[in-house]
Formats: sequence, structure tokens, C-alpha cells
Amino acid sequence: MDPSHVVSQLLKEDIIPDVVSSDFLPTVFFTPVWLDGKEATLGNFLTREDTLEEPQIHLHSRLSAEAFTASYTLVMTDPDAPSRADPKYRQFRHWVITGLKIPPIAESSTLIETQTSTTPYRPPGPPPGSKVHRYSQYLV
Repeated sequence: MDPSHVVSQLLKEDIIPDVVSSDFLPTVFFTPVWLDGKEATLGNFLTREDTLEEPQIHLHSRLSAEAFTASYTLVMTDPDAPSRADPKYRQFRHWVITGLKIPPIAESSTLIETQTSTTPYRPPGPPPGSKVHRYSQYLV
């Protein structure tokens, strides 16, 4: 995946600068995939029903040697809680997993084995009438 494409999509959806800083440059690419095969990709729309169960995390990048020794944290937030017009609960935490390790045999589309969540998965649930929310997932 091309980092400039990711940045351009994040700018298009105002994730940059609303959620991450303007100097953000992605280095590890991944996709949350739900049991029915639905994927969260840049800017796509998923219903609440699509995302009820905790997703799996699939990597999509060639990784440096340092990536295999690093420990990662996966975070899913809602920057539009309770609505984009009134984000008083901005960055509502929907899911956090700490201590993730990338398996040493990781290649494109490798599944990261997750562990017990620090914050258990809470599916999206925007209030009625709040319009579309920009649920965001990050591997840091």
C-alpha cells in the first residue's frame, strides 16, 4: 500500500488533522476484517450490524526487521462521539489491545494473533440522527 494514498484518504475524510497530526506517515498497513468477510478500508461505510463482533487484524505490508521486535498497541476510536457536529466525547475508545507482536513469518495478509483486550471491543453504535461517524483504527 502506498503511504501517500493513505495520507490523501485521511485528509479527504478530515482524519488529518482532526485525529492525527499533519505530519503523520503510516509505516505498517492493516485491515480489520469481520467474520462475515467485511473489511474496514479507507473511507468505506459499514453498518453497525457489519461490525458487531470483534474483527481480526490482517497486515498488508512488507516489514522491516525492527517491526518483528516491536510491541504494538491497536486502538479503535470514534472521533465523532456523540456526533461530528458536537464531538464532546471525541476519541471515544472502542477497542484497545496492548502488547501485540508481529509474527516473524509475517508477509502480506498475515493475521496478527490478538490477545485479551485492554479495553474490550465495543462495536460502533452512533446515536440515531448523528449521521456517519469516522471510526478509526491505529496500530502504534
